[in-house]
Amino acid sequence: MMPNDSKQTLIRAKWVVGYQGGEHRLIEDGVVVIEGDRILHVGQDWTGKPDEVMSAGNSLVIPGLISAHAHVAAQVTDRLVLDGGRRDFLRSGFLNCAPRKVSGGPSLGSFEDADASIAFAFAALLSQGVTTIVEAGNTGEVGSIMLRHAEACGARLYYSPAFATGEYLFEDDGRMIVRRDEKMGFDGLERAVAFIEAHDGAFDGRFHGILNPDEFYLSTPELLRRTRAEADRLGVGITMHFCEQLFEFHETLRLTGRTPVQQLVDDGILGDDVLLGHCIYVAGHPMVAYPWDTDLELIAASGATVAHAPVALARRGVSLANFDRYIKAGINMAIGTDSYPYDLIAEMRTASLTAKIIGMDNEAAKARQVFDAATLGAARALKRDDLGRLAPGAKADLAVIDFDDLAIGPVWDPIRSLVMCATGQHVRTVFVDGKTVVSEGRALFADEQQLLRKAQASCETVWSKFPETHWSGKTATEIFAPSLRKWEPHA
Repeated sequence: MMPNDSKQTLIRAKWVVGYQGGEHRLIEDGVVVIEGDRILHVGQDWTGKPDEVMSAGNSLVIPGLISAHAHVAAQVTDRLVLDGGRRDFLRSGFLNCAPRKVSGGPSLGSFEDADASIAFAFAALLSQGVTTIVEAGNTGEVGSIMLRHAEACGARLYYSPAFATGEYLFEDDGRMIVRRDEKMGFDGLERAVAFIEAHDGAFDGRFHGILNPDEFYLSTPELLRRTRAEADRLGVGITMHFCEQLFEFHETLRLTGRTPVQQLVDDGILGDDVLLGHCIYVAGHPMVAYPWDTDLELIAASGATVAHAPVALARRGVSLANFDRYIKAGINMAIGTDSYPYDLIAEMRTASLTAKIIGMDNEAAKARQVFDAATLGAARALKRDDLGRLAPGAKADLAVIDFDDLAIGPVWDPIRSLVMCATGQHVRTVFVDGKTVVSEGRALFADEQQLLRKAQASCETVWSKFPETHWSGKTATEIFAPSLRKWEPHA
């Protein structure tokens, strides 16, 4: 990576997404000029004399994408439950694998090579155009590994170790229960606060803290109130998994007489620094059978952001109901990659298509709206007016996407082509803070093939340990049958 100095680099491309008048605007045959870690100029030409000129040809230059809800790991368990999983979990995927046994023993994730897994995920995110990552779940055990790889790869990271006042467990007969321990949550919050105080602003300002009470459902009201107080004191945001599971809505309503959104509002938790991951099962969603639809109005009034991760939801047979409804309610929308394949461009397409299908409306979730969510919406959630846009003074975080490809085809509107035709594999060059971290589609900070081999080995180790961790004692293959049976040479 080139040093972060005052060197001027001019990037010339067929299309550049500039920021003007408070919105993204398209420049045909445009240029972006980088100086140090900032954007110096965006426009149709530049009369200065740059030190370096990059001719990107038939490419689209966009702001670096922001994954507002990401799990930076190889996501071993998600790969098992595709097309299946226990029906009594009502479309929740992670509950099939994450709980430990009440009778004792390790969790499935404890066998993972955290170093290989996290390095793989950072490389996958950056190489597909994501420059800012909001980590949504890793715990304290891997905090130092997260920091080391974030520094090495050059990513912009928002993170602190997750904490909760409960955990999911399997009884010996397979019933899933929740065991609550409020002190565990308070201790976790203290560790997260200490982590932020020790590291916030590291790596030339690329690392920022954000408090993560992992799940609303696993957090007591007192833990959330303390989290709110610490976030205010530290000047950091809050993120959590919220209403990702159907029973989460109904249990809260049954025990408190309030919806989860109403509880957060009444307890003073919501604000314009809060990122709600998923936020699916709210009042008015057809699956909750609760038609008194005020939840979205309350979220909008608070200024909180919904981080929509449509691919992870769609493969569990779930969607927001729907993206347009949230936009029309006035909610700030962001988009996340959740687990894998870490392709935020594909997430934009899925957000648009699922909204059109759920709403039976071809005008729902327009390309511009989902692109805004992946850039400006996420930046607004992080209170960063220097991210998610290409404008003088903004951080030099950007991605160059190659449109010279049969998969893209003829281009009339490059943003529609990006959302509906492109994938992360079309990203050729990525800058973070003015430094080149991806070139010719390859991460410069690591050997991608080596990362992939190590991640594969880690996953295979975990999968082989499945019988030791699962309540049934069965293998992963027995619980989650592969798509195809193995070839029998003498059949």
